[in-house]
Amino acid sequence: MAITLKPEHEQLIQTQIQNGRFPDANAVLEAALKLLISEDAQSYFTWLTETRKKVAVGISELDRGEGQDAQPVIDLILAQFQEARQVAKSCD
Repeated sequence: MAITLKPEHEQLIQTQIQNGRFPDANAVLEAALKLLISEDAQSYFTWLTETRKKVAVGISELDRGEGQDAQPVIDLILAQFQEARQVAKSCD
């Protein structure tokens, strides 16, 4: 795979090597990719934690009898979908 870097990115890599932090460009890029993977994993776990909290709140509401019948909600969503579909067709 051939990759073209912006001059400022090349300079950043060279600076990291010159400072002795990394032995070569491959090591710099490997560290950057590991950081990206770690960031993606952290975003996923943050989303997962927030989703679990929301589900717990929903379950508590249902346990207290605060839920809604699903059919009216489904009907509303389907109606909105159909309306959006009609708008999209009129734009074609």
